[in-house]
Amino acid sequence: MAYKIVLTTDRTMASTYNRNMFFGFSACLPQGVLPDWFYYPVFCPSAPADERGALVYASCGIRKIEAALLKNGFQRDELIVAHPDHLEKLVTSETKILCISANDPLGIGPATSTFVELWGGEGRMAIKLRELLTKTRAIQKYKPKVVLGGPGAWQLAIHPEKRTELGIDCVVMGDGDITAPELFREILRGEPVEPVIQGKIAEDEDISDLAGATIVGLVEATRGCARSCAFCVPSIKKVRSRPLQNILNDVQMNVVHGNNGIILHGEDILLYQSDGLMVNSAAVIELFDRVEHFPGVKWVTASHASFSSALSSPETIRGIAEVLELGTEKHPTKALQIGIETGSPKLIARHMKGKVYPFKPEDWQRVVHDGAQLLHENHWVYAATLIMGLPGEEQEDVQLTIDLVKKLRPFKGMIVPLFFTPMETTRLEYATPFHKTDLTPLHYELLAACWNHNLDWIPELWSTYGRDNNPLLKTVINALIRYGTGPIRRRMLRNARKHGATV
Repeated sequence: MAYKIVLTTDRTMASTYNRNMFFGFSACLPQGVLPDWFYYPVFCPSAPADERGALVYASCGIRKIEAALLKNGFQRDELIVAHPDHLEKLVTSETKILCISANDPLGIGPATSTFVELWGGEGRMAIKLRELLTKTRAIQKYKPKVVLGGPGAWQLAIHPEKRTELGIDCVVMGDGDITAPELFREILRGEPVEPVIQGKIAEDEDISDLAGATIVGLVEATRGCARSCAFCVPSIKKVRSRPLQNILNDVQMNVVHGNNGIILHGEDILLYQSDGLMVNSAAVIELFDRVEHFPGVKWVTASHASFSSALSSPETIRGIAEVLELGTEKHPTKALQIGIETGSPKLIARHMKGKVYPFKPEDWQRVVHDGAQLLHENHWVYAATLIMGLPGEEQEDVQLTIDLVKKLRPFKGMIVPLFFTPMETTRLEYATPFHKTDLTPLHYELLAACWNHNLDWIPELWSTYGRDNNPLLKTVINALIRYGTGPIRRRMLRNARKHGATV
């Protein structure tokens, strides 16, 4: 069957991640750090495709574009959400538009940039996108208009030479719910389109319910962020909380297609239906309760939260833990991604004052410590990020961050230090990026503190968080933990001392 519109993504995003969404971050590692024969089966196994070559589970972003097209008059037989491995047969002379969702198309996002700086090589996501666009014979032969969107679209907006090299005709920044249907109609009519388009902000009624299942049951609960951190793209987006019934509709779509677990997505899930930055405890707990008790759902978690929201409303954290039965044999723990970014009140005040609200910047260390303790006591695991090299960072700021990391050792979680990378459309888009050559002895001490923290907690985290994975994966990871953590720790400490760190 021929399709006018083919929606797809690169191979690193077409995966079930062995039912562990955090494995998806492994795609930020440069290709070569882990050999492909090991990386793909363990961390990034292929998502299933049906007999047509359509993805059974696809990224939430590309599913939202699919739903928007169907809602706005496009017919089901005109479009397909394709597995990238099946593009040779799905892109034909009838295909007019190839729409791609990309997280890190050039491998210059903060996480990938950090790992490439430290270990060399090139980001796996960038390699796979390039292979998709330049080595798929059907794309080269039939030359559909290539439209790229997604969280990493900003990278191609500022690199026109890369758009030319990859054969990308149009980049859409921001929301695509309204813009994609309009844009695709223009292309189908043969009208010229701008190379870079800022998507129109979608109101609640413009965001369509899913028309297919998502990777690991990811369901959008909120969009945008009101904390307005100067380095972050989601902070420039208008904040919207989806109506509960629409969320449940998306849950049902996932359950029908075999997903028995749901990840509620939002930049801070604790601000669902909030009044500004004040937690609406009743609405948040009801959200988790309704999804947890939805027929066919066996587990629920969330993608992101903040220490400030958690500490400002401990009753919400306790209420969610009770609803999800956390700390029991059935559900020992769940994980959340949270940004620490720095231990410096000065940098908080300069770049992310909203991050600490309703507290003050000078309270930040207490907010993070007490927030981590609150999550720990209620069986939530934090997966936290730090940013090294924020504009204006001085050695005393690095020391404060080291001190904070060490204070967090009693609380179960992971801490990932990243290099500051300015991103298009943020308030720091013209700031100087941080590189490996900028690392000082104190930065190496910070890296060592993070690794020590992580290596202390990885065995216990895997024993609970990975207990339901397939036996082969468990065997491989158990062996890596048993025989690998000691050598990794020793190597890390040697490298830190080599660069003058006191560890």
